[in-house]
Amino acid sequence: MTTATWVTMIVIGAFVWGGFALVLSKAVRTESEKSEAERA
Repeated sequence: MTTATWVTMIVIGAFVWGGFALVLSKAVRTESEKSEAERA
């Protein structure tokens, strides 16, 4: 594989995992806020 192929794969992988982590953290934050509101 060429260097350009590796760079492209890494960029796409970082974008995918970054988006996944963002969605996951947002969901966790929403759930924790929801459960705290129910407790109050």
